[in-house]
Amino acid sequence: MPHIPAPFSPNEDERALSLEHLGVLDSAPEKEFDDIVVLASTLCEVPVALVSLVDRDRQWFKACVGLDVRETHRDLAFCAHAILAPADVLTVEDARRDPRFEHSALVLGPPYIRFYAGAPIIDDTGHALGTVCVIDTKPRTLTAPQRTALLALARQTASLLQLRLLRHQRERRAEILVQELAQANALNQMAEESLRHAKRISSLGMVTASIAHDFNNILQALSASLQMIRLRARRPKDVEKFSDTGLQAVDQGRQLVSHLLSCVRLDSPNLVCIDVNARLEAMRDVLFRTATESVELTFDLSAPNTAVMCEEAQLNAAVLNLLTNARDALGSAGSICISTRLVRAEDDVPLAGGNYVVLSVADTGPGIPDDLAAKIFDPFFTTKEKGKGTGLGLSQVREFAENAGGTVMVETAPDKGTVVSLYLKSLGRIDSAVNPT
Repeated sequence: MPHIPAPFSPNEDERALSLEHLGVLDSAPEKEFDDIVVLASTLCEVPVALVSLVDRDRQWFKACVGLDVRETHRDLAFCAHAILAPADVLTVEDARRDPRFEHSALVLGPPYIRFYAGAPIIDDTGHALGTVCVIDTKPRTLTAPQRTALLALARQTASLLQLRLLRHQRERRAEILVQELAQANALNQMAEESLRHAKRISSLGMVTASIAHDFNNILQALSASLQMIRLRARRPKDVEKFSDTGLQAVDQGRQLVSHLLSCVRLDSPNLVCIDVNARLEAMRDVLFRTATESVELTFDLSAPNTAVMCEEAQLNAAVLNLLTNARDALGSAGSICISTRLVRAEDDVPLAGGNYVVLSVADTGPGIPDDLAAKIFDPFFTTKEKGKGTGLGLSQVREFAENAGGTVMVETAPDKGTVVSLYLKSLGRIDSAVNPT
């Protein structure tokens, strides 16, 4: 005749959820639970004692003495019968004479159970989660004091499980607090760094404005002088040639002054609605000449007809600056890709929620070490040889991106190349036909 397992309790789902909530299943041995089974074995004078927790399809031993297994199938569990009567101790004096267990594999084979007594472990919601049980390989009886001791040990085990849960919850809360403190410190450090950066940019702005003002005065005087030369010269070829060259230099100087002033004016009158893709298309010839023939330059423009509010001259300068840096990083040869795409941010630090046009310049160069990557946008920081770089280019790129409502991010790794991405706040779709080029 086959063995018939214990039926499930009426509230089996809630009981199983209560056990799972404790987070104790499959945990490592713990001394306080080991002490429970040592006491149970000693008090009841039996070779085997267990703290057995009845899971959905198994019984798992949180602590055991006298057995070398950690779990058995629930169908074979004496404890599955014990939890059906949570107010009492289930006692089986001779399993061979009990119809519930006489055909059990644990009775007919190892460990050859004859005697069993199990006191249910009841949680604070009244669910029987398992038992503190004792087992012998020969028939016997349970005395009244031993029964009382088993019930006490079961109550103590229930308290230990609750304390264990509270301890783990406290530790988890402590971990969360540590993480939140670390995040707060990181945000505070970012705020301090932003303040220091703002102060440096403010100082740089005042110097730039002063230089631009004085330089503009010089250019005006030079322009006037060159124009007088042209007017008074009787068309000698050499005078015309030199005066033309001088006037071209003056025009370039005016462009430089305009760029210097735009770097320190947030209310620039030149702010316009620009289709970034259209602007890059218009710059193709200039960009190819800047990249040089030794560099493979490609485009992947995936954000058409999308507008950003910025100054066209600053956008041009930012792209040329990033392309020049990428070209210099490649050395003799390599590839660069200029790309655009539209992304949405959900209040990500340091971006406010909304849509952004991401303008990226990616190169296949040697990459940037981590300690240098954190500094490349700082004013006056440069890795170039003395006299070949001012350290202002990338700081102006970052300022341009921030003025356009976004930021700049860099992704780099040794021998993996570098990607610098400008996040520019999107104003939505526009008709590219009316965008300035």
